Amino acid sequence: MVLNVIDKSFIHGRNFRIGAFSIIEADVVVGDDVKIGHHCVLKSGTRFGDNIDFADYCKTTGICYVGNDVNIRTGSCISKSVIVEDKAFIGAGIMSSHTKYVDHHRPDMPKRQFITRIGFGSIIGSSVNLSAGVNICDNAIIGYGSLVMKDVLEPAIYVGSPLRKLADIPPEYYIEKPVDYAEHKFDAIMLEKYLPFYRG
Repeated sequence: MVLNVIDKSFIHGRNFRIGAFSIIEADVVVGDDVKIGHHCVLKSGTRFGDNIDFADYCKTTGICYVGNDVNIRTGSCISKSVIVEDKAFIGAGIMSSHTKYVDHHRPDMPKRQFITRIGFGSIIGSSVNLSAGVNICDNAIIGYGSLVMKDVLEPAIYVGSPLRKLADIPPEYYIEKPVDYAEHKFDAIMLEKYLPFYRG
């Protein structure tokens, strides 16, 4: 018996496929040719483009945007306020965050949310951790197990904790971005609803 919990407001495009024991909350929209694996969770505010492979045990935790032709491997967490641009590859078990401050029982801590962006054609290796608010440029490659705590501005291969440049990008890894490509973004209504402490 296949048991999924899918809110009646869920909107999907053509050729949608889903495994077993997955949950899709209200206000989730995905495009064409989207495949959701087993034991997945898509929280409210999730937006997927077309041709997405969202593997087993993956989850989103709220407002996020995953662009077209993106592959997200087993057990990864695309957290609230993350934007993944087109043609990116997300390895298994990556973890992202939407805030730098833990205000749990700390009334004097600032409430502030950040947007994290993973660039066009980037490769994020397995078990990478992304600090809130980092921007990873197009065609960057982040090696497995790395910790990304600041912006990655140059297409190259990076590894480690702290992150360091290891090598230039081999030509065969580079994906040309269309000249008319427009980066994905959250509209003002979604920001107000889901990221009330985002300040730009």
